[in-house]
Amino acid sequence: MLLCGLAITVSAIPLSGQLNSKYSPKFGMGHRPDATVIHSSTVDTHPTADEEECFPWKLPAVRSTTVSVGRLKVPSKARREYEKACDASNKNKFEEAEQHARSAIDKFQNYSAGWVMLGVILEEQYKAQEARDACSHAATIDATYLPAYLCAAEVSVRNREWEQVLNSADLALGLKSGGDPYAYYYRAMAYMHMNNLAEARKSALQAVAIDVNHDDSSLYLLLAEIYEREGDKADAIAQLQQFLKHPTDRQQEGAAKRFLAELESQQSTK
Repeated sequence: MLLCGLAITVSAIPLSGQLNSKYSPKFGMGHRPDATVIHSSTVDTHPTADEEECFPWKLPAVRSTTVSVGRLKVPSKARREYEKACDASNKNKFEEAEQHARSAIDKFQNYSAGWVMLGVILEEQYKAQEARDACSHAATIDATYLPAYLCAAEVSVRNREWEQVLNSADLALGLKSGGDPYAYYYRAMAYMHMNNLAEARKSALQAVAIDVNHDDSSLYLLLAEIYEREGDKADAIAQLQQFLKHPTDRQQEGAAKRFLAELESQQSTK
C-alpha cells in the first residue's frame, strides 16, 4: 500500500519529473508499512499507534499530548474489521480491504483512523472523490488528526491540485504534531509545481532535517528535482547520490541512476 509520492506530467517537465512520475510509489514518500498485527480487546484504550502503523506514512510515535475521546473508545468489533482491512490492503487486495474498512466504520461512525484507512484504500483504486470525502470526514470527526490532512494532500497530489495540496499541508503543520516531515514534503511539492522554487527548497530541506534516520529517501528525489529546476546540477547530483545510499524502491533506484548519469554527462560536457 503505497501512495503516489509525486504525480507529475512527464511532458511538462525535465528528466527529473520523468523520474518521479513514472517510478514513484503511490503513497507516503516511498514508505511501505510492514504487515501489522493489531490486537483487540473489548474496548481499546490506546488504538492510535497500532492503527497508524498500517498507514503509508511513518508517523512519530508521540505526536500530540491530547487524544480525542473518539480515538480512545473504539469497539473491539470495529477494531477487528480494521485489522482485516489493514491485512487485505497490505496484500493489495483493495476491494476486500474496502469492504472491511466500511464495516469498521459502520460499527463505529466516529472512527477517524478507519475513515483515513478507507481514504487510502479508495485512492489505491483511483476513486479520487470518494477518497477525498473519506479523508475530509476524518478531519470533521477530529480536527487534530494529522493523517486526515496527509490523506487529503495525497488525493490532491494525484489530481495535481497544488493549491489544495498546499492548504492540506499547512493545516497539518498548524497542528504542531511533532515535526512531521510529510507535511513539509507535500508543501515542497506544491510550491515546486507552483514555481515557487525557493519555498519548495526550504520546505524540502526542513523535511530532510527532521528525517534524521533516512526513513523516506524519496525526499532526496524531490530535492534533486527542485535543484535541477533551479539550474543547480551539482546539488541535484548530490541529492541523487544521497538517495542511492538508501533506496527503497527498485524502479525508483533505476530511474535515479539514469537521471544521475544524465546530469553527470551534462556536467562533463561543460
